[in-house]
Order: sequence, then C-alpha cells, then structure tokens
Amino acid sequence: MVDLSAVHSMLIEMHGGMLTLAAFCILGVIAARIHRRLRNTTKWYARAQRLDIFSDWILRHAEPTAFLAALGGIIGMILSSIIGYYVWPAEEVLGTGLGLNKITFSIFATELWIVFALVRARYGERLWNSRGLAGTCAFAGLGGFLLTVLTGSLGGHMAGKGSVLDPIYELLNVNPETPLVAEGWGPIFVLFAAELIVIVSVFLLSRAYSRAQIQT
Repeated sequence: MVDLSAVHSMLIEMHGGMLTLAAFCILGVIAARIHRRLRNTTKWYARAQRLDIFSDWILRHAEPTAFLAALGGIIGMILSSIIGYYVWPAEEVLGTGLGLNKITFSIFATELWIVFALVRARYGERLWNSRGLAGTCAFAGLGGFLLTVLTGSLGGHMAGKGSVLDPIYELLNVNPETPLVAEGWGPIFVLFAAELIVIVSVFLLSRAYSRAQIQT
C-alpha cells in the first residue's frame, strides 16, 4: 500500500528544488540581460567584454531551463496540494490560522508561477525583448518563489519541525499562526476564483501589450 505521507513529502522536495532552480535561472537571465544592455549603451562598461561569452551561455541555457523547471514545479505543487488534502485532516488545516495561511500562500505562489509559464509558453524567448513582458515574467517567477518559500516555512511549522525563517519572524514580530483569511471553505473558493481572474487578465494584457513591444 502506498504511503501518501511519503509521496507528499517527495512531491514537496521535488517542486521545491525545481522552483528554486527556476528562480536562480531567472536571476541569471536578468543579470545577463543587464550586462548586454550596459555593453551596448555605456562606455565605462566596455572592460566587461570578457563576460560576453559567459553572458551568452547563461541566456542560451538558463532561460529554457527556467521554463522547464517552472513547469515541473507547478505540476509538483498541484499534485502535492491534492495529496496533502488526504494526508492532513480538513479540520486541522481549515480550523487553524497556520493551515489557512499555508493554503493562501500556496494559491498565490501557484498563480504567479502559472503566469510566468503561460507568458513564456506564449511568446518564447522573445518576451525578454519587451521590458513589459520581461518585467511581468521576472516579477511572477521571483514573487512566486518567495511565496513558495513562505509556504514551505508554514508547512514546517505544521509538521512541528519549525522553520529556518523563524529568526526573521521574530525580528519582524510576525506570528505565522495569525490567520490572513476567515476560517472555512468559502474564503478558499473565493481566493481560487480571484486568482483565476488574475491569471487570465495578466495573460490577456500581456498579449495585447506584446503586439506593440516585442521585436520580431
């Protein structure tokens, strides 16, 4: 018989690692794009020519890696959420501020990663030629990663293991068990509906914006 708790833990480790890889690749792409822009627009940066080969290598490999890792991470997040529903009793999740906060952050994290994946799937590597689309993808990916880290932190508290972010919570005087939403299924469904609207809206806006901004 399959131990769902073990499967749940495996999926958490999987999507956590893949989304971490995606976030670092996004940072690499941003750094490489900044390097390329400075090389083309400023004279004082001319000495950095030796970094061109490394920058091109990052753009060639890190950009598609970020997309593929994000796709794997999204699948892992969704599957771990589904299996987590059967691992954790509903009253233990929906009846505590910690559980509700974890669900909330998980929903927002998934939303942002889906926005990143949708825009990248629609426009490919060309999106980085548009400041608007590049900014949207960078914000969605890095914001999704931050919320993923917070979700994992709250999951550690739920498992009774604590979190490496506890010193930061103490420094900011933040109690992770303070609920951000009301208890019950109602607010959760509202969050899902709101996030679906946001995903569709961002995708449609980016599509309209790209017609004037993307260089083909």
